[in-house]
Amino acid sequence: MTIKLKTLLDRATKNMGSGMNSVVKESILEVIKLAYDEKIYVLITSGYRSFAEQNKLFAQGRTDKSKPIVTNARAGESLHNYGLALDYVIVSDDGRRAIWTVNNKWKRVAAIAKSLGFAWGGDFSSFLDYPHLQMTGGLTIKDLQNGKRPNLVSKVKKTPKDTPFPGTIYKVKSPLMNGNNIKKIQQKLGMPTKDIDGLYGAKTEKAVIAFQKKNGLQADGVVGKNTWNKLFN
Repeated sequence: MTIKLKTLLDRATKNMGSGMNSVVKESILEVIKLAYDEKIYVLITSGYRSFAEQNKLFAQGRTDKSKPIVTNARAGESLHNYGLALDYVIVSDDGRRAIWTVNNKWKRVAAIAKSLGFAWGGDFSSFLDYPHLQMTGGLTIKDLQNGKRPNLVSKVKKTPKDTPFPGTIYKVKSPLMNGNNIKKIQQKLGMPTKDIDGLYGAKTEKAVIAFQKKNGLQADGVVGKNTWNKLFN
């Protein structure tokens, strides 16, 4: 039985805690939703940490040598302390097993996250931290320690509740426009490799409309049955 999206969202909210920056929280929940559309199941393992929690974690492997060292950051030295960072893992279809092998699913989640404004620890030059995502708004740890806070702007697209896919607001529903199919549509349309991301944004809509006009279809930007059949049959 496949784990439910609501379960992943509820666990994310619980594991992140109440001290997360609102834009970071909204953005990671959107990452979970978009990944779920592609049958990738993302579990958020941690988010906000208080200074006391950070010091306790720092002590692990040092004063408390029963466990390995997991961080070099003391209280106030981690983005987690300011609600600007979180950690994730991919889980099996039933949600019972963590998949720590950094495979294409990990990288796909990272790509979705980066499209929404996150920096991924897998891109770090000094220390590769694959489970880590963060938003700083250009601020450093020193800036945060001095009381500055980033002015983050959400990149999550606001759509009506009845819109069945991410992207522009459409009047017509189409069950064909899910995460897996969108990538197939982009490939079939001959879009550049860099734009084949499984997300239905302005470039994809423009390409669909151009295809519909060329083939005498209703140019509404929605890949319904007629457009789908023309593309793939």
